[in-house]
Amino acid sequence: MIESLVHFLQTAILPWGALGVFVASVIEEVLAPIPSAVIMTVSGFIFVTGPVSAKAISALIFKVAIPAALGVTLGSYVVYFVARFGGRFVIEKWGKYIGLYWTDIEKLQNSLKGTRKDELIIGGARVLPFIPSVAISAFCGILEMNVVKYFFISFIGVFFRGIILGILGWQVGNVYEKYTDTLSSIENIVLISTILAFVIFIVVKYKGRQRE
Repeated sequence: MIESLVHFLQTAILPWGALGVFVASVIEEVLAPIPSAVIMTVSGFIFVTGPVSAKAISALIFKVAIPAALGVTLGSYVVYFVARFGGRFVIEKWGKYIGLYWTDIEKLQNSLKGTRKDELIIGGARVLPFIPSVAISAFCGILEMNVVKYFFISFIGVFFRGIILGILGWQVGNVYEKYTDTLSSIENIVLISTILAFVIFIVVKYKGRQRE
């Protein structure tokens, strides 16, 4: 199962390289506005391999972090402009369809103090994978943040998120490569055990009905 998944990702994403990461990030942000941890982690798993080296660091930056940051930032402009021109009414009426609620906006608003530190807070929120990207985009739109400033704050924040998650995927990939045979054996044992248990269950059930 794991080998099949990795094979699919390698054949579907790897040929596109950095462009594949960019396109996937845009699509995920526009059509499925959820934290983009999956794209960045999987990209690190696929594109960054081996021990720490100039080649690995270069792949982490140019094949994972930068294209993901650019894709998420550009894709987030859809939610940004919808929130900017639609305001609270749009979010309360249709936000639930994209996983966004007004309470998410209020939580972000309560953490701000109306100073320049707010920009650092928003940028920091972009770094953290567990904070919904769509909430940040909508909040910045409602605040009518300068479009150019929004771009740089979002890009830098998502860039560092990509670095963190890319490293996570990188290390998981290294462990997988090291123990791939063991993992495959465990999978086979679990599969065989599941099938055997199912067969025993059917046989016991069948004999029980015969006795009745």
